[in-house]
Amino acid sequence: MNDRQTVVVVSDGDDVVRGSWGVLLAIGIVAIIFGVVVLFNIWGSVRLVAILAGLFLIFAGIMQFVSVRGHRRKAGRIVSGVIALAIGIGLIVWPDTSVKTVAILVGLAFLVWGIVWAVAALVDRTEGWGVALGFGIVLAVVGAVFIAWPGPTIAILMALVGIAAIVFGIASVAQGLALRKA
Repeated sequence: MNDRQTVVVVSDGDDVVRGSWGVLLAIGIVAIIFGVVVLFNIWGSVRLVAILAGLFLIFAGIMQFVSVRGHRRKAGRIVSGVIALAIGIGLIVWPDTSVKTVAILVGLAFLVWGIVWAVAALVDRTEGWGVALGFGIVLAVVGAVFIAWPGPTIAILMALVGIAAIVFGIASVAQGLALRKA
């Protein structure tokens, strides 16, 4: 009888992706909290809205970098992450911008991010690609609405920011928990 066992280790980066479940979970929780705060403080100061939107975009940019792992095509996610980070940092550094400027910057980030997310879902066709495609389309539409009507619909826009943040947060929490179980 042979007492020796042969162990074969195969890794294609899945361990790295699975290891990021905690980051996804944390980002999701922060996004949900941000969304709730925005929904309950729509008429708060522009400064607060700019800072909160900036923080959300920074977390969204980080999420793009985290989600790069395990995907074949990375350039779009990296570009959208850089855009989200840059706009988020800009909103935090210069929070006294007008409501229109905040809405347009957030809309631009959402539009680019949504398009990149949808294209990546279509190209990669990994598990859950339909959900990712739907999320990307919704995010791009929300971004287009922000850009098209920044002034007169700021209450609606901020409600959409809050809702989008909550949806994003729920998706991130679900993805993080799914990776934890994988």
